[in-house]
Amino acid sequence: MANLWEIEILSIQVNQFALASHFFGGLWALIQAKYSTLGFDFPEYAIVHFNKYFKMKPEVTALKVSQ
Repeated sequence: MANLWEIEILSIQVNQFALASHFFGGLWALIQAKYSTLGFDFPEYAIVHFNKYFKMKPEVTALKVSQ
């Protein structure tokens, strides 16, 4: 059974990976916007993901494990 400390660490890691996912989703969309032949609005998709990244970055980078 996980204790509270382990759950807190896992929660921080999940938030860090969500942050990374938004960044790489935006980056991927920019690459697709340049090279893809699909009729999809990749620039808008990139904007959405980068906005989510920059919105949550201060909160996620401030997360610390309590003592």
